[in-house]
Amino acid sequence: MERKTAWIILNMLNGIGPACASKLMSVYKDPRKIFDARPDEIKNLLTHQAAESIRNWKNIKWEQEIERVEKLGIKIFTMEEPGYPESLKQIPDPPIALYVKGNIPNNAIFIAVVGTRNPSFYGATMAEKFSSELASYGFCIVSGLARGIDSIAHKAALKAKRQTVAVLGSGLEKIYPEENKKLADDISRSGAVISEFPLDTPPEKFNFPRRNRIISGLSRAVLVIEAGLRSGALITAHHAAEQNKDVFVLPSDANRITGRGNNQLIKEGAALIESVEEIIKEMNLEMVAEISSRQKIENKMEEDLTEEEKLVYNVIKGKKIGFEQIQAETRSKPEHLMRILTGLEIKGLISSNPGYVYRDKKLSE
Repeated sequence: MERKTAWIILNMLNGIGPACASKLMSVYKDPRKIFDARPDEIKNLLTHQAAESIRNWKNIKWEQEIERVEKLGIKIFTMEEPGYPESLKQIPDPPIALYVKGNIPNNAIFIAVVGTRNPSFYGATMAEKFSSELASYGFCIVSGLARGIDSIAHKAALKAKRQTVAVLGSGLEKIYPEENKKLADDISRSGAVISEFPLDTPPEKFNFPRRNRIISGLSRAVLVIEAGLRSGALITAHHAAEQNKDVFVLPSDANRITGRGNNQLIKEGAALIESVEEIIKEMNLEMVAEISSRQKIENKMEEDLTEEEKLVYNVIKGKKIGFEQIQAETRSKPEHLMRILTGLEIKGLISSNPGYVYRDKKLSE
């Protein structure tokens, strides 16, 4: 048996998690020796359930698992292989094995964008805005493929023609939620969908905290868009803090239930931010090399505008201008114009200022 095969088998056993595997390796040094150990030795190290899982390891369908992985074009990496992210090796209890569909970007600066599954209009708007801008600056967006903020973040990165990584709380053959199967496929074509769980693992509730530690562990920083007090995004943020990663949080209204977790994180010491530029400054990053790439993306975004959006954007382009002047020059109805302006702001082409003044994002401050 190869060492890698032994790791894959160990990862498939019930009751054997990363902490348990680490304990066993401190004794046996080689994963293959674990399966040759005497039952009484194992029982002295593990719980009864875990010891029984190891004793009956030949009963699991590990050969079929490896065959299916190969047929599906999925890769499995263990910590002993180059494809296993270095950042995950540094976290407490790193995954025993990592299933990867697609390719985890090399030399990327990963940032997690997380939040509630039921965002407000504000939360959804900010998720798209920040994810799009972060992607255009060259960040690789990491999230959990969940409904709401996660899905918006992934889609924004893809729309910006950038890579994104989705981390699952289930096996790669049990995409959750089911309506995100196409999104998962789209992500895997340019980035990666990853999981520490065997292929057919269902999305059990207790899997998601484990998923969240990988999201934060893979990332250099975590951005919380909008999260309730019991949101999994808070778990991700707390994992990040424990892993000595930056935690950035958008402020939320005091009466917005879906954002109470944001304000709680700020009270705990997370950095309150209001722009992508603040994130870059806080992270002490120099991304001058990415500016030209961002310009190309912005030009492509301009090409994709509707005729009405182009009309309004051309009025704003290169200057600051008030709502009334825009309305006068475009002859648009106020409600209709406001929708167009919101759309242009979401796409990252303009920004709004106090007094209903709008500014071309390309215009220097």
